[in-house]
Amino acid sequence: MANASGRRAQQAGQTAKQEASATADRARQAAGEVAGTVTEQAKAVTGEAREQAGAAARELRGRVTEQAESQTKRGAEVLREWADDLSGLADEADGESPAKTLVAQVADRGHRAADYLDKQGAEGLVQDLQDFARRRPGAFLGTAALAGLVVGRLAKAGSKAGSKADGSRPRPSALPPSQGEQSLPAASVPAELPGRGGV
Repeated sequence: MANASGRRAQQAGQTAKQEASATADRARQAAGEVAGTVTEQAKAVTGEAREQAGAAARELRGRVTEQAESQTKRGAEVLREWADDLSGLADEADGESPAKTLVAQVADRGHRAADYLDKQGAEGLVQDLQDFARRRPGAFLGTAALAGLVVGRLAKAGSKAGSKADGSRPRPSALPPSQGEQSLPAASVPAELPGRGGV
């Protein structure tokens, strides 16, 4: 009997071992399937995110290009108007003076610049600027700095002209004492200044 119960215990132990092994195999298989599914899902999400980012970048690039082209066309129109005005001034001037010649040359160059902007557009302008910057970097940087100074001065002058046109003027109390209107109390002004007689 002890032998029979020992065999049963041994069989039960082997059965438990086999079931534990089978359960572990199923768990490993399930874990592998979950990991595979997670990997596939992560790849799908990453791919979708890339596609959406690419679509957003293409849309943004399209909008920027459209705006740049619109502004370039507008700039060409304004430049052409200025050139027409200058050309009219040169035509109305009497005789052949250096000023008339200079105004006529500026008008001609303005017309050519407007035609160039109409023909090339924003992309052509950017490409030409990049080519120039590669060929002559020093000249490009100097020109860019000079243009920055000119634009800054024009903006400053425009803001001053705008504030004068509004009729607004800083109040003296808002300015430092050296710039504001100063008045002394009546008691502090002497009736006579030494050596000068009465006031």
